[in-house]
Formats: sequence, structure tokens, C-alpha cells
Amino acid sequence: MASEQAIQTSTVGTKWARRMIIFSVLLLGLGIWATWDAFWVYPKRGAAFAEWAEWQYLVVLDDESRAMADPGILTRNAPVSDPQAELARLRRERNGLDRRSEVARYEWLNALALIGQLTPERTSFADIAPRQRLAELTSKWQSSKQPAPLKGYDIPSQYLMMLVGYGLFLYIAFLLVRVYATKYRWDPQTRTLTLPGGASITPADLEEVDKRKWDKFIVFLKIKPGVDRVGGASIRVDTFRHGRVEDWILEMEREAFGAEEDTTQTPEAQPDDQQSDHTDEEAPTTS
Repeated sequence: MASEQAIQTSTVGTKWARRMIIFSVLLLGLGIWATWDAFWVYPKRGAAFAEWAEWQYLVVLDDESRAMADPGILTRNAPVSDPQAELARLRRERNGLDRRSEVARYEWLNALALIGQLTPERTSFADIAPRQRLAELTSKWQSSKQPAPLKGYDIPSQYLMMLVGYGLFLYIAFLLVRVYATKYRWDPQTRTLTLPGGASITPADLEEVDKRKWDKFIVFLKIKPGVDRVGGASIRVDTFRHGRVEDWILEMEREAFGAEEDTTQTPEAQPDDQQSDHTDEEAPTTS
């Protein structure tokens, strides 16, 4: 029996691990970028447009008050005590809105809704008179460029990108840990391969080494009936994920079937879409 020091243990495939790490970094970057946009960039831009739309709304009301010679129009009509209900009404009647002030009110309330700030505190003018607010906004926006408005999908799309980026990042991290914990062991003296589940096989236990998916780094070890725990099974092994295992399988094949059986060359690295589908091989399936 070989000494404990002679037993060899599989490693994580270097090329596979490098590829997974690159993917995980890119996905983490996508999640961070989407988070920045969702919680800072888009809300800031949306708040700027909402303020600009509020200014336009007050300007239109002021124009109406001048046209009708009624200075009270601005003070009476500017506040919106129930912005949620008012926006719902304006959306229902949007195609039939003919007054400029109602169109401007819709743009303002909708802009606030897109950034989650459609509240009475933002629309009732309780802390500042409408005319004073108009003067304040005029001094700020009169010489400034109109900010770009948000679209309804801008912020939700960033949430989706966050879900994709962080979700796939966590999946790859879990996969790396799982593959690292999955070990094959090899006794070079007896040519015994111990599988992750604990079962052991020798060259004499092999009925066939199925290399139909060898170009995708997948091999199926068909075990003879009667072998303890895995008799009659077809064991799937991913040699791209698990380093050193490929050499051990080829050595077992030569021992079992002779050198002439080992006619398939070691697969070269393939493009991503030709790699194995990376399902786990630990659970053998019955052939």
C-alpha cells in the first residue's frame, strides 16, 4: 500500500479558475456600476429634471395669471395636496389635456414619481409661497440648460442589472468553492482513483472510457457491474475543472486497454461556447 505522502490530490483547473475569476470580476463590476447609477446618477439627474419641470409649471401658471389679469391663479392653482391622485387623473386624461398648465403639471408630477418623491411635502408649497418659489427657480434655471428627463425604465433597468451582476457573481463564487472542495485522489502505485463520493476504482474496474465529449473536456468512465458502490455506473468527469485528473484517467486507460486505446489527443482549450456545460460529476449515473 502506498504511503500517505504518495497519495496525490486533484487541484482546481488553472485555466478554468482563471476564466471564472475574470468573469466574476466583470460581473461584480457590472453590479457596482448599476448600483451607482440606480442610487446616485439617475436619481440626481431625475431630481434636476423634476426641479426644472416645477419651474416650467410655475412659469406657465404665472403666464396664465397675467393673461387673465388674475394674480391669484398662481397661488391658488400651484399647490397639489394629493399628488398621487392628481397624477393618476392626468395620466387618464393625458391625450385630452388642452391647458398648458395641466400638461406642465403632469410633467412635474411624473418626474417626481420616477424618483420616488411624489409626496404632498414636495407639491403643496406649504413651506414657501408659489411666487417666491418661482423667483428662486428662475434665478437658478434661467441661464441653465434643461436637464435630460428620465425614462420609466431607467432606474428599474439598473435594478435588473444589479440582480444579474451580483447574482451571477455569487453563483461563480459558490461554484469555485464547490469545485475546490471536490477532490479526486490518486494512488500511483496501485493506480487507484478515489472519487469525491469516496468510492474507489482501478483500471480493472473499467468497462469503457467514453471520450465522445473529449473535445469539451468531458469523459465518462463506464464501470463494470459488481464494483463496490459504483458498479454499472457511468461516471462523468470534467477534466477542465479538476486539474491532474485527466492524466490519471489516461494512465488508467492505458493500464486497462493497452497503449493502442489511448488514441485521442489531449483537448486544447476551446472557446467559451465549446467548453463543458459544467454540471457536477460527483453523482454517477446508471449507464
